[in-house]
Amino acid sequence: MSEQGQTEINVGKGIRFKRNTSDVVPVIDFSVMLSSDPDVRKTIAPLLRQACTQVGFFYLKNHGIPDAVVRRAHEAMKLYFALPREEKMKLHYMSTPNHRGYVSSGDINADHELKGKDMHEAFEAAQDLPEDDPDYLKGIKFYGPNAWPAEPACFRWALGTYFDTQLEFGKIMLRAFALALDLPEIYFDPMYTKPMSRMRACYYPPQDKDWDVSQIGIGAHRDYELFTTVWQSPQPGLQVKGVTEDWVEISPIEGTFVVNIGNLMQRWSNDLFLSRPHRVVNLTQEHRYSLVQFFGVNYDATIDAFPTCKSEQNPARHAPISCGKNTEDQVAQTYYKK
Repeated sequence: MSEQGQTEINVGKGIRFKRNTSDVVPVIDFSVMLSSDPDVRKTIAPLLRQACTQVGFFYLKNHGIPDAVVRRAHEAMKLYFALPREEKMKLHYMSTPNHRGYVSSGDINADHELKGKDMHEAFEAAQDLPEDDPDYLKGIKFYGPNAWPAEPACFRWALGTYFDTQLEFGKIMLRAFALALDLPEIYFDPMYTKPMSRMRACYYPPQDKDWDVSQIGIGAHRDYELFTTVWQSPQPGLQVKGVTEDWVEISPIEGTFVVNIGNLMQRWSNDLFLSRPHRVVNLTQEHRYSLVQFFGVNYDATIDAFPTCKSEQNPARHAPISCGKNTEDQVAQTYYKK
C-alpha cells in the first residue's frame, strides 16, 4: 500500500493505525462489467489486477445492487440484533446441522494467534435450499435450509433478498476476476452453478476506548473463499494490514462495497493475488453494522493453480484443493475449535 493519503491515528498503549483516503485503497467502477460490449468489459482487467496484486482490497462503485435492497437489510438487522439474547440463542449456529443461525458475542476467535474472543454478534445464512437437497442429505456443510428467525417478520425477506442479489452479482464479479487473471471471461461459470456462498450480518457494539487487541470486534484474520463483499454502516472500524505491515482503516464510502481477496483465490492464483489480514475495531460510541458475503464456487471444484498462473518456470506452489474442503477446514478451526 502506498504511504500517500494516510493519516496516522494513535489510540493509546502504543497502538496505531493509518486512516485511509481514496488513493490508498483503489475505487473501481464496476459499471463497465454491465456493458454488452466485451471490449468495454475488458477495461476493468488492469485496474482489478493491480488492486489484487498490490493491495488485496478495493472499493467497488456502480455495482448494480439497488440501494433499497441494502437499506431494507440494514433496517431488518437492527431490529434483529435488538432482540433479547435468549430469543436469538434459540437459533444458535451450534444447534443447527449446517452452520446457519446466530453467533453470540465471544463465540469465536478469528485471530488464532491470540487467546481472546471476538466481541460482536452475527447471523449466518447461505443459499436457502430444501431439506431434500441431495448435497444436504449427504451431510455437506453450507448446503440446505437456512435457520430463519420468526422475528422480526421482515428479516427473512430482507436478508434473503440481499443474499440472492449478491449471489447473482457474484457471477459477474467472477467474470471480472477471470479477465484480470487473463482467463476466458466465462471461466468460472461452469463451477458457479451451486456456489458455496455465505452471508454474515454483523453487529459491533461500541469498543472500549482502552481496548485490548485480543478482545475486539473481530480479530485479525484472512477470509477463506475466493473473494468477499462488505457493506458497512457509516461508522469506521474495518482495518486491513498492508504489505508494509501498517494497519490501514478502510473508511466507509457511501454507495460502495469493499471487496477483498480470500485465501482460496490467493492459493488458486499461485500467490499472485493477495489475501490480506483484516480486523474490525469500532472506536466510535455508535452501533456499527455490516453485511458480509463470502464467495466460493461449487463444493467439488478442485484446482491447484489457474492455468495462466503456472508454468514450467513457475509451477503450482500448492496441492490441489476443492472449494468445499478449503472452506470446511477453515470454518471448523474458527467456529468449532477443530
